Amino acid sequence: MHIDPDQAERLHKFAHDLRNRLIGMQQVIERLQEETSAEERAEFVIFGEQQFFKALREVEMVMDDLGVVRGTVTPVPTRLLLPALISTHVDHMRYRFDRKQQTVVLELDDSIHVMGDERILGDLVDALLSNASKFSDPGSVITVRTTVKDQEVLLDVIDTGTGLSSADLEQVFVRFAWLSNRPTGGESQGRGTLARAKQWAMAHQGDLHAVSNGPGKGCCFTLRLPTCA
Repeated sequence: MHIDPDQAERLHKFAHDLRNRLIGMQQVIERLQEETSAEERAEFVIFGEQQFFKALREVEMVMDDLGVVRGTVTPVPTRLLLPALISTHVDHMRYRFDRKQQTVVLELDDSIHVMGDERILGDLVDALLSNASKFSDPGSVITVRTTVKDQEVLLDVIDTGTGLSSADLEQVFVRFAWLSNRPTGGESQGRGTLARAKQWAMAHQGDLHAVSNGPGKGCCFTLRLPTCA
């Protein structure tokens, strides 16, 4: 691969920044081995996670700079009954909801069909359900709703969890972006799944959006797909 001077400078900066992130993570590991208070340990963990996700984000950015194509999907569409697909994947995720004693309320129009790749749309539904569970409190309610509006099928996944700030909303579909909200049950923070989910939606000529009234006020993720007769 030919690297021009601008790319070489970008790679040099990337290597420097990545080393700094790794040093930061090493320092966290060292401090966590020392005797510290619970409050200090929590701060170290957050700092370490920030360095980790910033490093991942910088890897993504340099790959974009170099024009590296990755993560593309080509759906093989068939006519699908969307409520049946959703119900199946809610059952697949039941162990997550049961572990946190969460209730899933299904408000599904049983007549809605879409043209889509069953595996990819299933993964997309899993991503939205997993995200809602991860950032919702134990014992909370997650609502899954389907409607048809203006020649579009809408799938809403609504939670009453940690919510998103306006700054977080701007980054929620950015791969490995650092967001301020944290899982409620100690789950890991993937921070890449929603970016892939948006790509999957767009590959189906649809889109994926998120709204929130702010931290602590829950989220609604809406998948939009073309209608299918």
